[in-house]
Amino acid sequence: MHVMFIHPNFPAQFGHIAHHLSTEMGWQSTCVTSVDTTGLRLPFTHVNYRLGPGPQPKVFHNPPNLAGLLQHAQAVYRGLKSAPQIRPDLVVGHMSYGTLLYLKLLYDCPMVGYFELLPPPFWSEALTLRSEFPPPESVRMFNATYHTLTLLHAQMVDAAYTPTQFQLSTAPADLRGKTHVIHDGIDTEFFSPREVPRPLEFRGLPIAPRTRVVTYVSRGLESARGFDVFMRMAAVVAKERADVQFFIAGEDRTHYGHEGHHIGKQTFKDYVLSQGDYDTSRFHFLGRIPLADLQTLLRLSDLHVYLTVPYVLSWSLMQAMASGCTILASATPPVEEVIRHERQGLLAGFDDVDALASRALEVLDRPEQFRHLGHGARQRILKHYERRLCSKRLAALFEEVASSSRP
Repeated sequence: MHVMFIHPNFPAQFGHIAHHLSTEMGWQSTCVTSVDTTGLRLPFTHVNYRLGPGPQPKVFHNPPNLAGLLQHAQAVYRGLKSAPQIRPDLVVGHMSYGTLLYLKLLYDCPMVGYFELLPPPFWSEALTLRSEFPPPESVRMFNATYHTLTLLHAQMVDAAYTPTQFQLSTAPADLRGKTHVIHDGIDTEFFSPREVPRPLEFRGLPIAPRTRVVTYVSRGLESARGFDVFMRMAAVVAKERADVQFFIAGEDRTHYGHEGHHIGKQTFKDYVLSQGDYDTSRFHFLGRIPLADLQTLLRLSDLHVYLTVPYVLSWSLMQAMASGCTILASATPPVEEVIRHERQGLLAGFDDVDALASRALEVLDRPEQFRHLGHGARQRILKHYERRLCSKRLAALFEEVASSSRP
């Protein structure tokens, strides 16, 4: 069987499953994307489409409006129309980007959509991720049209899938009935518990034998992922314990929240640091780090903190769970789907700094009494979210959808 995946960014959510289908099942996989993949050696075909003249971009940037999304949809159609040798049995695409929109004119085959999220109505207060940073009028107008293509795809796809029940709950009713909850999967062989002997240096930073390591990982240091809440909590912990070092991985940028409309030209990290009295010698901002360093960081962690408003759940949380970390997280719906309090981790209110700090100090005072939480977290990932298991579920869905269209 030939499955064609389409996403303007590569590998996004499709790299792992394309690899599995090609290497484990002997299927033909093709990934169509807008970013340059020519230097990659992969066990499946990767095809690049162009929005216009000039070099292929190395980095993908989200289109700022509906017109930008339609440019991708048109470019995908033009590119694939000029390549009649590509004849898929099934097409899979991300529903937010419109890349499937015109392909019914090219292919008489079923299509599966990857559903990520639909935000609340643009006119409602539910669109506010953080009350301190409400969306301005321009953001509301942007949201009024940006998700149009998801709704159009809901009418045309034969089936869809989404990683979590929380994300499914945001889908419109007519899509929910044909959407399966199947996670992308976590590499539990790579992200696994292993003791890292101390003392050592991590990215040039010394870690002494008795140092307590608190970790925070996020794609961006932003309000939706509670970076400011983490820092206020960390300040309380730092005053109580002189032996704690804080390692923070993530880009100094906002991906999801609206704080940029309220804090001027500074980054949210700079804004947060300016609001408190922090001993910066104990806070280590690592930026975006390679997976190998993330693996080591999670293995070094005595306490991993993950905070989020109700939104898409980060892979980093589940990677920390697979690594056997003792986790302190926000009691918000997407987190509560994977962590039960005192079973796979500890939960507290998203912005309850006192409760978060109290829980953190309990763990740092007696880490051995909480290690069973890390074991429970890993077992949950192994049982429900292990990559090979999730890939098999996806392959079964793809086979079922494809076979339903065959005579």
